[in-house]
Amino acid sequence: MTGSPQRDESLDSAGALAVLRGRTSAKWRQHPADVLPSFIAEMDLPVADEVLAALRAHLDRGGDLGYAFSFTDDSPAQRAVADWLGARFDWAVAPSRVLYFADVTRVTEAVIDTCSAPGDAVLTDIPAYPGFAESVRDRGRELVANPMVPRGGRWRIDLDGVERGFRDGARIYLLCSPHNPTGRVHTPAELTRIAELARRYRVTVFSDEVHSPLVYPGSTHVPFAALPAAAGVRTVTGISASKAWNLAGLKCAFGVPGDAATAEALLAAPSRLRDGVGILGATASTAAFAEGGRWLAETMTRLDANRRLLGRLVARDLPEIGYQLPQATFLGWLDCRRVADRLGEADLVGRALRAGRLAVTDGADFGSPGFLRVVFATSRVLVAEQVRRLAHGLADGAPAAPADTAADVATLPAAA
Repeated sequence: MTGSPQRDESLDSAGALAVLRGRTSAKWRQHPADVLPSFIAEMDLPVADEVLAALRAHLDRGGDLGYAFSFTDDSPAQRAVADWLGARFDWAVAPSRVLYFADVTRVTEAVIDTCSAPGDAVLTDIPAYPGFAESVRDRGRELVANPMVPRGGRWRIDLDGVERGFRDGARIYLLCSPHNPTGRVHTPAELTRIAELARRYRVTVFSDEVHSPLVYPGSTHVPFAALPAAAGVRTVTGISASKAWNLAGLKCAFGVPGDAATAEALLAAPSRLRDGVGILGATASTAAFAEGGRWLAETMTRLDANRRLLGRLVARDLPEIGYQLPQATFLGWLDCRRVADRLGEADLVGRALRAGRLAVTDGADFGSPGFLRVVFATSRVLVAEQVRRLAHGLADGAPAAPADTAADVATLPAAA
């Protein structure tokens, strides 16, 4: 496979599945070989050439594989992130304000530790990335769930619910922007209202923006901390190249505090929350943010086609399932509640795995039973194969698993 997702015809070939099964990541090792994985938020696309070149150059230096020094204030990675935020979002951030962490979950944990006390309430919207709930509960805080509401064909934050949570004493608001798993890009008006409420009730806002590079045409991501209304709000933004450039295994992310006092608090967080940054992760992140723009643009073209293909196939083959075209991310959020009612069974994940040999993520993990999350950052062939297997697994009286065959790409609906 080459490092260009558009040029890479092998990903859309009949042999793509065999190539992917040669990978060693958890996505391709957790289940038996006859199971098609669509459960980890990870892309099947090849890594950008610019990132691979940077990693090779680092390795060619020989011996430079020690612990990363994550307490610097002017490294190439910090400058690359700051430059990218400025160029992409017109958000001026000093490199010294870009703090290293191993992953965005560690940023979340550091914010919870430094901006609240045990027993405090932490508010988030559901469905929610499962790591939010785990981080809150592991730190002895109370998780307060604010259900999102479907309106106008989109999932939206319940702003009245946000105010209730703040008024009732929440100390931190965990915002996922763009939103995982629904793929929603929150509007500036929604975010501005949240900022106004946070300022009024003195609530710290942590904004997980790891999916912010993955926004489709027609939507615009605005960093929460860059809003004029966020001035005076205690904010921390989590960002990483891990999702957009598929580098999760290299362990490098960044927390961007909105003010000096919050930066000092995060720097004083227990070292276990700041340690663990991979030296190769820092190298790869630098290349991704500084040189990975062309690759990202090509990737977004492929993902845009895939999100639309998924919608057409679901409408054709799984008409009981609801699917809203995501505005960002490479995740499909499927409303399967009508299917669960028809089958009289809540364990749709188990059915998909047993009868369809397809591994997906249970919406219950996000606080939304009856939904499934799938990943469409793969070939068109395998997007179609996911739908075929899911349809088989959720059919009435589904027998044993289907044959392990990929759909013929020539028969797929044409791209819109």
